[in-house]
Amino acid sequence: MQTTMSDRDQIAEASEKMADAIARRDVAAIRELLAPGFVHRTHGGAGVDADAFIRAIEEIPFEIVSVKLEQLEIDICAAGALVTGIQHARVRVDGQPVDDRRGFVDWFVQHAGAWRIQAAVDLPAPNSE
Repeated sequence: MQTTMSDRDQIAEASEKMADAIARRDVAAIRELLAPGFVHRTHGGAGVDADAFIRAIEEIPFEIVSVKLEQLEIDICAAGALVTGIQHARVRVDGQPVDDRRGFVDWFVQHAGAWRIQAAVDLPAPNSE
């Protein structure tokens, strides 16, 4: 018996795939997870399209060790899905390990039979102290 994944599971899986693709700088995988007309914004920043978003990932000037998602929350409605959480990146800068945590908000839509990211916003991570 074959079981189908729920929308929530598909969205969570796509979110994890994006984190993994960013960690590997896998341009093809990143592009596959983006919906047409994708826009990325930083907190208080201007929007950039998919090409600029991918280029920024390719040009990160340090080694990405891993990217994991924490506190993933998914709210689904007829128009799409709101995904929030904390992106925890472990990087190496000049040989020194650095942990970077930042909040994110992604808006997923159905496109070509799959959940894809239409819009993404990076936020400062909440103070965990």
